[in-house]
Amino acid sequence: MDYLICILALKKIKGLQNRHIFLLLKAFKNPCDIFNAEKSDLLKAGLQIEFIKILTNHRIVKTAFFDAIKEIEEASKCGVKIITFNSDVYPSNLKSIKNMPPVLYYKGLLKENLKLAAAVVGQRHPPDYAVKTAKNITKSLCSQGFSIVSGLATGIDSAAHKEAIKQNGYTIAYIGSGLLSPVYPPENRELYNEILLSGGAIVSEYELRENISSRNLVARDRLQSGSALGVFAVSSPLKSGTVKTCNFSIKQKRPVFIPEYNMKLMNGPENAGLKYFYGSVGVYGLKLNEGFSAGIKECIEEMRHIYNKMHARKLDEDDSLIQPWLFDADSFI
Repeated sequence: MDYLICILALKKIKGLQNRHIFLLLKAFKNPCDIFNAEKSDLLKAGLQIEFIKILTNHRIVKTAFFDAIKEIEEASKCGVKIITFNSDVYPSNLKSIKNMPPVLYYKGLLKENLKLAAAVVGQRHPPDYAVKTAKNITKSLCSQGFSIVSGLATGIDSAAHKEAIKQNGYTIAYIGSGLLSPVYPPENRELYNEILLSGGAIVSEYELRENISSRNLVARDRLQSGSALGVFAVSSPLKSGTVKTCNFSIKQKRPVFIPEYNMKLMNGPENAGLKYFYGSVGVYGLKLNEGFSAGIKECIEEMRHIYNKMHARKLDEDDSLIQPWLFDADSFI
């Protein structure tokens, strides 16, 4: 049986989560062997009885395979590619996070073995200075060979994607819906196509016609941070997806970089989310020059430090980010 079909069939079985799938793959290696396993073998693998009952229900399994094959055929007709976590084009940095998706769907071009990537994120209705900052950061990152990751939202996300394209850089947009669902937000349909035409990619972990939802958008945030070596959070109110992305980045032991705006700007409501992270381990101040341009040399060094540790497989649960140049939060209060 085809490896992709078997992985996708596992994803189609309601009740089985990513952690259950990887638990089974640790024991069986080949996902197709899971469907022929005895109940005792599934129990030895660490699967709970309630999930064993589901996985050994022939009607449920047959339906899952039917749905998997049907989805693969529909994806092929509509220009959507489906890959598993062991594909050469599966974003390398994602393989180091908890709850990584066993399957990704994408349109466009995913670079093989992509590791040198940074996320640029921020609010949907940002002030002009934040947009300028996002563009300058993106331009600098592209000049250093970094791919740009963001979430296709209006505001800062859009500015980052557009600047990456302008600089002939590579950009990935993670979305919180299926790739055959309507583009969200609808005003970014043109940008969606521009990313594809520029050689970038639109990526989702959701079934082809999954609808957008707040829950899906939050889950999408972990993929933005997880596929990057660091997150540049440019502006954010206290309650926002940007705050969630930063929290994911810290949990994933990736650095978060926050622009050091002047006291007046930092005390505004549009930056309350950034101030929330003052003093947090793994959060770094980003020095700004005139015109809201940023010197990212130290950011590059920190991300390369993470790159070396992560891809040398030395990043463990208890490892903390060093922060020799953490900004002085008191100077902004």
